Amino acid sequence: MSRITFEDLEEAIAIVLEENDMDLVLAEDMAEKVMNLFGYDKTITDNLLSPEERDTFYKLEDLDILFTEEETTNLPSGKKWRIHYWVLNESKIRDLLEKDREGEDEEGTDKKTIYDELSDEVWERGST
Repeated sequence: MSRITFEDLEEAIAIVLEENDMDLVLAEDMAEKVMNLFGYDKTITDNLLSPEERDTFYKLEDLDILFTEEETTNLPSGKKWRIHYWVLNESKIRDLLEKDREGEDEEGTDKKTIYDELSDEVWERGST
């Protein structure tokens, strides 16, 4: 399966922003932040994030674009150490894109343009 591209992520974010009546201008900025941090990985550790980046990730978690996972390990001292990860929700992103593209296909078949209503005579060039 192919990787999620910047364009895919931006489109998916725009879809969920629109569904939630939020500003679509945020989509590009959010997608850029996510892709810059994730790179080619599917996960990133939470402690690498700045407070601003973490805020963006929480917004994207609310929109189901990202989700969190936690790993617990035992330290030599006997204490437990928790590591929090952010995970790109690839299946949700692909579902959003697929549904959106199916909707575009359905719209395209029923839509008529102004050119469809013009007669053939309009397209003929007159001889001078």
